[in-house]
Amino acid sequence: MLKEDNQIKRLRMIQYLSIAMNQTQDPDELLGLMLDKAIELTKATTGSIMLKEEGSKFLRYAAYRGFDENKIKRVPIAVGEGLTGAVFKDGIPRLVNDVDQDPLYIPLRDDIQSELIVPLQVEGQIIGVLSVDSVEKNAFSEEDLELLYTISNQAAQILYRTRLYEELKYKIHLQEILIEISQLIEKKIDLQDIFDSVMNILGERIHIDRGMLVLFEPEQSDKLSIFAGYRLTSEECERGIYRVGEGIIGGVVATGEPQSIPNIHEESRFLNRLKIKRDKEKPISFIAVPLKLEGLTLGVLAIEKEYDNKTYLKDLESMLFLVGQILSNKVRLARTFQQEKASLLEENLTLKKELEKNYTFHHIVGKNAKMRAVFELIHTVADTNASVLILGESGTGKELVARALHYNSSRKDKPFVSINCASIPENLLESELFGYKKGAFTGANTDKKGLFLVANGGTLFLDEIGDMPFALQAHLLRALQEREISPLGSETKIPIDVRIVAATNKVLKNLVKEKKFREDLYYRLNVIEIQLPPLRERKDDIPLLVRHFIQKVAQRENRSQVEISEEALIALMNYSWPGNVRELENSIERAFILAQGRRIELHHIAPFLTTEEEQRIFSLSEWIKSFLENAAYNGQVYEKVIGEVERELIHQALLINDRNKVKTADFLGINRNTLRTKIDQYHIT
Repeated sequence: MLKEDNQIKRLRMIQYLSIAMNQTQDPDELLGLMLDKAIELTKATTGSIMLKEEGSKFLRYAAYRGFDENKIKRVPIAVGEGLTGAVFKDGIPRLVNDVDQDPLYIPLRDDIQSELIVPLQVEGQIIGVLSVDSVEKNAFSEEDLELLYTISNQAAQILYRTRLYEELKYKIHLQEILIEISQLIEKKIDLQDIFDSVMNILGERIHIDRGMLVLFEPEQSDKLSIFAGYRLTSEECERGIYRVGEGIIGGVVATGEPQSIPNIHEESRFLNRLKIKRDKEKPISFIAVPLKLEGLTLGVLAIEKEYDNKTYLKDLESMLFLVGQILSNKVRLARTFQQEKASLLEENLTLKKELEKNYTFHHIVGKNAKMRAVFELIHTVADTNASVLILGESGTGKELVARALHYNSSRKDKPFVSINCASIPENLLESELFGYKKGAFTGANTDKKGLFLVANGGTLFLDEIGDMPFALQAHLLRALQEREISPLGSETKIPIDVRIVAATNKVLKNLVKEKKFREDLYYRLNVIEIQLPPLRERKDDIPLLVRHFIQKVAQRENRSQVEISEEALIALMNYSWPGNVRELENSIERAFILAQGRRIELHHIAPFLTTEEEQRIFSLSEWIKSFLENAAYNGQVYEKVIGEVERELIHQALLINDRNKVKTADFLGINRNTLRTKIDQYHIT
């Protein structure tokens, strides 16, 4: 009869638990209901269900009844310790009807006399224990043990089902996070911003404690450092230096494989280079994944958080590995941008040094006595703030001298700004110099900074100052006297610190007498006057200039230098050079191209450099014939011949019109923009 009663109890208990399982999905609540039923059916006084968390040696109370919470916290039970720990360790149930006779018993209450304990097993693995206690001796029977076994099996099934459900839910949760992170990464560019955003998501959604992005040091293939940290101080980040193969971070780089550590407190490879103090009683997991692109490891993404279980840890590693793959492309872009930026800075510095070298007066080519006097004057006045007026014919090198003045002064690190006063229409020149405010006139849709402000702190070179409109000269004079300007449409005065260097090929004194140039402006500009001699007055410099220009064009065309015949050099020396040094440079460039890598001969020199007899021989038709006979441009002959003729036409037209592009365009009957394009195309200077 008693046996039948126990069978009925078990059936009712199973039915009860089935109904309860359908009513709630909360595992803690279900375990509590099962424990209550176990206590009721065995007529026990107290009871507990204890589970073991992965990475911990202690059992955790998942549910308990009749015990003082403070005492439970004070008496942790480890695996193998006490009756409960022993059952967990060996899987053998214990029925103890007199606890005083069992040395393994650990009292949680002084009045307990009997205890019944069975293991909880899932797929052959012990995950916890179920125990009931009584204040009476001999309180439990074998039937109670069998009944408790039935309950423990049901509890194990609940835990197994719940674990599968939680694992599936966690996988879905991680997939949602991965989608969110991938969308975020695509929208952002800055690597620091991307890292911060990713870490914030992981911090909010899976509660990571810390994170770091470790990248290779520039130009070092075996050293890594922390590029960005999450919940790390700057001092901690500075300590994060790793070598390939060293510790977990270095190991990930060496193998190219992710690594997950369940508990860093028990892992000898965890170096703790950051010297962070952590609670050693709490298992902390560490996940490090490689940032790989096209087979190369660029760095490591790592996080740490409180340990959950092996399955969760592996799922999180897989998700973080995918995040690392998505992030890798941004890391490469950031590194490429950083390298290009460094290259540009270096190139800019090199260019600046080249500018200083090329435009220092020591590198203005010439040994003529008049040029040596110019060099001495440049040396004397370069590092002053005095205004300089450079006079000389078109092509004598006035801008070259202006640049030499700038790059040999204390203003050399500030802007050098040049404007040709003859090439800009009168109605635009004022706005170019002084700028304007939005709405100052029709078409002024935005503010524009004038060249005075662009050159602030540096040098403003006013080329062809003699062609500046008379009305505008008063505005320029006022700006120089007051050292401040007002953009068009503004009443605000803006202080300026600009050194003025002006140049002209006209005789300003005559323009002053003709009332075409303001006398007061003339004296304001002409504090220091530098007169450049025409090339016909310094013919002894022509051989030096020729060699200089041959070297210059050879470097630009990436070709070997060529020699020049004595006959050709004599022809150059005998020519009057109305276009001066500029004309000589253009002629040498043309001859270099026509020589096709061989020595520059007389027939390579432009026809106007030769005698009348030679001009007849080398007429246009004869020159074309000679070019065709010596051409090495198979398939490009038409383009080369037409290009040379067009180049020479524009060059000569510019000389005739004193380098004034507006006049030259009108003279040739072509659009001004077309002229500018051709000048750039043929490198006409």
